[in-house]
Amino acid sequence: MKKIIVIDDEKGVRESLRIALKNKYEVLLASNGEEGIKLIEKERPDILILDILLPDIDGINILKKIKNEYKEIQVIMLTAVSEVKKAVEAIKIGAFDYITKPFDIEELILIIENAIKTKNLISHIELLKNEIKTEYPSDFPVCVSDKMKSIMEQAEKIAYSDTPVLITGPTGVGKELLARYIHEKSSRKNYPFVPIHCAAIPETLFESEIFGYEKGAFTNAFKSKKGKIEIAESGTLFFDEVGEIPLSVQIKLLRFLEEKKYSPLGSNELIESDVRIISATSKNLKEEIEKGNFREDLYYRLNVIPIEIPPLKDRKEDIVPLVDYYIKFFREKFASKIKDFTYEAKNAFLNYEWPGNVRELKNIIERVFVLNNNKVMIDLDDLPNELKTKKKFNINFKEEVENFEKNLIERALKETNWNKTKASRILKITRRILIYKIKKYGLKKK
Repeated sequence: MKKIIVIDDEKGVRESLRIALKNKYEVLLASNGEEGIKLIEKERPDILILDILLPDIDGINILKKIKNEYKEIQVIMLTAVSEVKKAVEAIKIGAFDYITKPFDIEELILIIENAIKTKNLISHIELLKNEIKTEYPSDFPVCVSDKMKSIMEQAEKIAYSDTPVLITGPTGVGKELLARYIHEKSSRKNYPFVPIHCAAIPETLFESEIFGYEKGAFTNAFKSKKGKIEIAESGTLFFDEVGEIPLSVQIKLLRFLEEKKYSPLGSNELIESDVRIISATSKNLKEEIEKGNFREDLYYRLNVIPIEIPPLKDRKEDIVPLVDYYIKFFREKFASKIKDFTYEAKNAFLNYEWPGNVRELKNIIERVFVLNNNKVMIDLDDLPNELKTKKKFNINFKEEVENFEKNLIERALKETNWNKTKASRILKITRRILIYKIKKYGLKKK
């Protein structure tokens, strides 16, 4: 049963409200502001019915306190006709609505029902926001490898600009996650991040999905609809798999990027927009340009700052930290008993090629948690068959030795701040050989 607190100094008003509302709501009464504030702190009601004029504390001041400390409480102001100006002020501060005395109880009940619907909607929105934050944390899960550290440094540098970004990389590497990270680090973080999954939109709906439409723009357009650009206003618009946008829409998107103005379908009005564009693709857009599937001018507009995320198999240092991250993630999500994976299980993750990249790794760990929720430690036998299949021994000896040698030289140079004499002593080789190796491997001081 929803809880309502009534704060009013007139006993008749308090009692009439209690009698009228008691069958549907739990009603608590207070005769002055101080008593009412104590009751609110103790009971945390869903609805507060608050008189503007009270003997001790002004109702407006109580409202300010409520909106500052208990934003979820919906406040309905009671006012005399002569105090309507104050009631309007209360609405501006954050009151849900007001009703004048003497009030019609049916009208008040309707206002209360609408206030409860609004409160439920706000709670639902907050729940969805928390789910999004859980699924897409503001911090990128793992950046242990030098490649990912460099990408994250670049992402933080560009976050505060409005320049378009194009994120490339194979499916499942975390392109949307990186786009959200850039958004969360930017000055736009308090505005929407709106993703458009281009591969999932039918060609005929693309234009209306992005730009919106006016009532009557086409058959069955019985009312206007906002496009994603308008929804993302002042925030970030993310085009996932931007290579899937039809050519017919690409020209209109190009015009928007050039002018920062657009027209919804069925409208001649130009609307300005302050949205930032981040795009991502797993396709080679230059090849798509050659095939005639993507406009070259649009490509250069989107690709002002390119970021390429390498596949997981090319940054194996990130695999075990990612496993540890998602173990913690799913342990909390499922309230699971699973504490960890054994060494053999984690080693299986290292030996797998990960064609589906980070998304595949995450999905496999989720599957393990769902199927083994009563276990404490996950062993090799608990993993899917594809991770347990041993790979054929296939190593290029020359390549492995050269990579090992290159890494040793890089470490020695970094340790000595590129003092070649000191580095050659550490490596126990001559300075001349060191210089030869530096040229051979194309090493440069970062």
